Amino acid sequence: MNIEKTEIWVTTEVPLQLNDGRAVRGFFGNLYKNRPEFHNHFRDKLIYKHPLIQYKVFGGSALVVGLKEGAYLLKAMPELGYLEIYYRKHSIVKQNTTNVVVPFGLTESMVCYSFATPWIGLNEKNYQLYLRLKERGKDARILLEKNIIGNILSMCKSVGYTVNDRVHVKSNLEENMAVEVKEDVKLITFKGEFEANFLIPTFWGIGGKVSLGYGTVKRKNGGTPQ
Repeated sequence: MNIEKTEIWVTTEVPLQLNDGRAVRGFFGNLYKNRPEFHNHFRDKLIYKHPLIQYKVFGGSALVVGLKEGAYLLKAMPELGYLEIYYRKHSIVKQNTTNVVVPFGLTESMVCYSFATPWIGLNEKNYQLYLRLKERGKDARILLEKNIIGNILSMCKSVGYTVNDRVHVKSNLEENMAVEVKEDVKLITFKGEFEANFLIPTFWGIGGKVSLGYGTVKRKNGGTPQ
């Protein structure tokens, strides 16, 4: 399957920080309040599905990425004059939009990816399971790999892709910083690499809080090139 992907890179006069992804999402969400794809809410209620528009910060610049319907919306976005980050307006010095069609889905060979941003691979429930496995000296890697598979299946459901075979994952991950996923709740993130028999678009995120830039993957090798 091929899927449409749009990237918008926005460089402001003041470099942005990694954790500004939340503010970038808030800016575009307010700008397009009538389109749930930009903020994943409907009538003030959260839409529990993998978002088709994600917001990230790389190298001091904001990156907005869309797949399928998200890509169509981003293609129509006009040039912006500024980004508002935590109530401060930053003039834009460069805005670049790229539209491509990329391969997506199961592949015969394993594809190697690295997490370019911390991956939130556990929720509150399976985080406790992860801790218990570690306490008992058992390999928690299987749990992490199972969750990556779940992340991929969630992404597939969102874009309407039917998975007709098993998804296989092998990982080499290590614990990273803890992030606050909601008030008074922090979860460990992970960094490292994984392999999967699945083609994921570069700069797309999987796992928790992907709309804020977490879990962004970069393809290292294998599979069909973009």
